[in-house]
Amino acid sequence: MSAKVVVIGVTITLQLAAIAGLIWIVNQDNSTVHKQLSITPRVTALFEDKSNTPRLAMTDSGWRLVKQFSAHYALILEVEAENLSDAKSIAQQLAEPVQDSYNEILVYFFPLDGQGGLPDRRVQWTESTGYVEVNLRSQ
Repeated sequence: MSAKVVVIGVTITLQLAAIAGLIWIVNQDNSTVHKQLSITPRVTALFEDKSNTPRLAMTDSGWRLVKQFSAHYALILEVEAENLSDAKSIAQQLAEPVQDSYNEILVYFFPLDGQGGLPDRRVQWTESTGYVEVNLRSQ
C-alpha cells in the first residue's frame, strides 16, 4: 500500500515538473522572438490622449507594428501602413529575422487608423511557398 502511494506521489511530482519546464521553455521562446521583432522596426512609444494606451509611432518607412501573436510555430502580425502596396517588402522586413522560429508567418495590413475594421491585405510566408500576398478587399 505505501509503495503505491510513493509511486503515485513521484509520478505526480514528475508530471508537474515536466509541465513547469514546458511553460518555461515556451516563455523563453516567445521572449526571444518579441525582442527580435522590437529591434526590427525602430519605433518609439506614444500615448493617445483619449485612452492613454501605448501606441507606436510610424517608422521612417510609413508603417507601424500594431499587434503580434504567436502559437504552434505560427506568428501573426498586424501592421498599419500609409502605402499598402509596400505590404510584401514590409512583411519581409518583419519576417526575415524570425523565420527560423516559425513554420508560418501571417502579416495583416490595415490602413492608418483602420482599427476595428477588416485588413486590406495579407502576406503569408512559409518555407515552401515563400511570400504570398493576397488583396483581401478585391475578393
